[in-house]
Amino acid sequence: MLFQIKNLLFVLFVVVALFAVSVPTFVTAETLTAREVMEKVDDRDDGETSISEMTMILIDKKNNQRKRAIKGYRKDYGKDTKSISFFLTPADVRNTAFLSYDWDDESKEDDSWLYLPALRKVKRISAGNKKDSFMGSDFSYSDMNGMELRDWDFSFVKESEIVDGQDCWVIQAVPKKDRKKKVATETGYLKRVSWIRKDNFMGIRGKMWVKKGKKIKVFKASEIEKIQGIWTAKKLEMITTKRKRRQHATVLLFNDMIYNKGVEDSMFKTQRMEKGL
Repeated sequence: MLFQIKNLLFVLFVVVALFAVSVPTFVTAETLTAREVMEKVDDRDDGETSISEMTMILIDKKNNQRKRAIKGYRKDYGKDTKSISFFLTPADVRNTAFLSYDWDDESKEDDSWLYLPALRKVKRISAGNKKDSFMGSDFSYSDMNGMELRDWDFSFVKESEIVDGQDCWVIQAVPKKDRKKKVATETGYLKRVSWIRKDNFMGIRGKMWVKKGKKIKVFKASEIEKIQGIWTAKKLEMITTKRKRRQHATVLLFNDMIYNKGVEDSMFKTQRMEKGL
């Protein structure tokens, strides 16, 4: 997927970023290739900045739930994006922070850092660790940093499928032959399928085949509405399954979202992670 697909945290923003698109055009598969559709998903209007308040719900196979409150900030720098998120509650994760730089330059790897207050240390997330779970959720660090389109080949599975009353393209993504090892190392995925709304280029469904453990992750975006003129999914779900049975699930509820309000550059520094909100 897309998933973000780009801005949880960064997926909190990457995922939001990927799903906040305002292009009020109706197009057909004859006018766009599968890759061009995904480029439009990525090249979205998600505001110059965003400030969000979120609730993360972690659900195990027995339906036990744990809730976490998060506040996040994102800012665009031309085609580059920086984001930071702080865990507010419960006490065991309070002041944990995640900082991410999403570079448009293909020669630069995206940068990510995690601050764990118990260790009082900022940890850089290496490429080999980006496929790992973020804070016990079903979103990985690579999900949060968004999909690198240059690493994938895209094709239409279906030119039209109705999902939640909306006409969608169904698009498959497989790693490029010369980048299979890189994609497997950084994302852990073998293949992705995305359902993209034709009216606004939002990704509303996704399916990812995970190499390790032969698991399948299922993504869903819902409660979609315009906020300050920007299409926004207020509820994101990621479910990890094995042999068609749910192993774990994560729900992200966006309680508040403000676009295009000033955010200071100093917010996106590793030093700020240690200071907290």
